Amino acid sequence: MKRWLGPFVAVVLACLPILLARASSPGLLEDTDTRVLLTVIRQRQDPLSWFTGDWPLSNHFYRPISTLFFELDNRLYGSNAAGYGLTNALLCVACVLLLFWFLRELTDRPLVAGAGGVLVGLWRVGYHNSFAQLATVLAIVAGFGGFFRHGLRLDRFLPAVLVFLATGTLVHYGSIYSGVVAWLPGRTASVMTVFCLIAMAAYARYERLGAARVVSEPTPLDPPATRTTQASEGLRQRPIWAVVAVLATALALGSYEQAVMLPATLVGVAVILRWQGFRPRWGWQAAFWGVLGGYLFLRYQLVPSDTSGYQKQQLRFGPGVLLTLTEYTLPFLGGLSGFRVQLETGIVMLLTAAPWIYVLETVSQVTAFYQARRRLALTAGGFGLAFLAFLPMAWLKPFDHYHYWPLAMRSLLIVGLFAVGLELLVSAWSPRGRSAPPRPAPAPGSLPRP
Repeated sequence: MKRWLGPFVAVVLACLPILLARASSPGLLEDTDTRVLLTVIRQRQDPLSWFTGDWPLSNHFYRPISTLFFELDNRLYGSNAAGYGLTNALLCVACVLLLFWFLRELTDRPLVAGAGGVLVGLWRVGYHNSFAQLATVLAIVAGFGGFFRHGLRLDRFLPAVLVFLATGTLVHYGSIYSGVVAWLPGRTASVMTVFCLIAMAAYARYERLGAARVVSEPTPLDPPATRTTQASEGLRQRPIWAVVAVLATALALGSYEQAVMLPATLVGVAVILRWQGFRPRWGWQAAFWGVLGGYLFLRYQLVPSDTSGYQKQQLRFGPGVLLTLTEYTLPFLGGLSGFRVQLETGIVMLLTAAPWIYVLETVSQVTAFYQARRRLALTAGGFGLAFLAFLPMAWLKPFDHYHYWPLAMRSLLIVGLFAVGLELLVSAWSPRGRSAPPRPAPAPGSLPRP
């Protein structure tokens, strides 16, 4: 337990800027969607009615759980905008703490869980640039230290430089603060993320406590097993955490439509655990997909099935969808696109630094994705979970809160790449290997040869 205390305290401290930067301006309640939403809630005066039909904006969405949070704020704060802003901030704090829990159950690594929680805490208030600056400093340290140690042997230190530069570029993203913390309708994404993280953490805990392990042959260096190193069979078989995951899945689906990807991400969690040597109980996956099926049936029964005007306005098809998806699948294509745009203004741009910065960004990200094999469970796991969490939102015109849950998943990728960079940094700073002196032939004391 002591090994988790330091990372947990760091995550809690990372939550303080969210509370200090909470929105309290009266303009919070002046947004058109917010004003209509609160007006309808006050006119109806029946919180449970949202479980039987459309939500207050009447644009064909089934969101009774997130609507209840607006109902609660309306009862507690009335027209006091500061109270609504505090609730938004508390929801974000809950997401950061729950992400720490999820990463703890998924990886059982204190530094990974702590770093992921701190990164997302900084992301929420736009302070993630400090993480990018740290990565840049480490890239410079790797470059100078590697050159001092190895001279022009670039293969000994250049990968560390490029991985750190790529890690810094991957944390740059749109304003999560303005999209969720300071915009009340964005609360739908944070409420959903709370329940998504509960479901994912509870399921990971269920498997970690009770799933069988792939046992490798013991080596002479392995410590002997004792009673204190083996979990209780009674504790292993309790399904309470799996039940919590199923209930949280239902609540997430009732909060925001993006949660339809939650069962797929839970399959991803099981795959990552299998990668670590666990044998997941795959039968519970049927329960998660069954909840999704029940939600879709309920939604079809209670919400109009035709496309609302808002949905027609937001839906999109064509190149924009592919471009958005590349941000999660092939982010280095953005650097190539930037290079092409620079050249369109004239070949003389090659004499400036601007196009070469895009080239450096592309090369660094390609190198980082190649080096990610050193921490494949972390990097591939974070990559896949982030992609799954975002996938359906690519067909909608962009809003920052679409990335709220996916960026929490991407933190695993970034922390994994950062760990890879540190490993390469150690190699870059290691002294040059020295060749053994030539051995005389025949060696002194050797038997005579015929």
